[in-house]
Amino acid sequence: MALSIINLVFSCVVIFIGTEILVNSSVALSNKLKIPRVVVGTLIVSLATSLPELFVSLKSVSLGFDEFALGNIIGSNISNIGLVLGIMSLISTLTLLKHEIIWCFTPLLIVSLTFIISIYVLKSFGIIFGLFCIALLVIYSFIILNKKGKLMNELEFDGNENIIIFGRCFKITKIYKYIIVLTLGSLLLYIGTDLLIKSSKNIAEKIGISDRVISITLVAIGTSLPELFASIYSVIKSELKMAVGNILGSNIFNILAVLGLTSVFNTINISNELRFDSLVMMIFTILIALFFVLSYDNEKKIYYMSRIKGIVILLFYIGYIIILF
Repeated sequence: MALSIINLVFSCVVIFIGTEILVNSSVALSNKLKIPRVVVGTLIVSLATSLPELFVSLKSVSLGFDEFALGNIIGSNISNIGLVLGIMSLISTLTLLKHEIIWCFTPLLIVSLTFIISIYVLKSFGIIFGLFCIALLVIYSFIILNKKGKLMNELEFDGNENIIIFGRCFKITKIYKYIIVLTLGSLLLYIGTDLLIKSSKNIAEKIGISDRVISITLVAIGTSLPELFASIYSVIKSELKMAVGNILGSNIFNILAVLGLTSVFNTINISNELRFDSLVMMIFTILIALFFVLSYDNEKKIYYMSRIKGIVILLFYIGYIIILF
């Protein structure tokens, strides 16, 4: 137990280091290529922070733990909204423009609705469903990149193309070097998260918690830590759009990329117990969309999520966790 707790603390340190490298290199790449922050958060950062969910789900189905794999995806999406977005909004009011609302929330709602219908209609996720998800991911990525002109805001580019890590400035001129640094940050996120999941699972098993509860709570929170660290760090650096884009994009990637790729390699049997959890995931998704859409600042022409709504979403999440246990 003591060793597991030490590993748990050490894993958080590794995740934090990976997070700083990932976020700062993403900001520098955004400045260099003039890619809007919300697009960088939605496609690049969210892909990197979704890697733990991918590795956990692939490993779980290879060992025959289908409920664990699917529960991890559902639980991670719930944690991203209820826990991560909730905490982010406590630190700072989150804001989005009208076109950002349309191109970030609409795909998420469509993908989430498709997923929950599939959960209730299908008995398993196989290669056909997996290829369908991957095709949707390619289309989604193409559309977002094609719409980056509409999402452009010149004020968010500060012209700094250097990567700042722990206060030290690293000058990079080649695109491939940015990719190497991004990969390094992603790798550290994976190593830290993998260690965190193993130590959390060991602690939970000794306490006597079921696989479903472990996957939807401890493991899901564990695989959501990259999103949590990356988003909170982005908020602190005033990169709000990248932070929100990361969360919304991660939830899309968890379904289309993680579930899609996992279904291609192994058929995932759907447990009836997870239908309730998928419904909770959809409720959280709709709720967060309404929180933004129904809060509009006419003077600044922005949609926002206030700290009060952050508290509400956090309380809902805590209530859900209490129900599970």
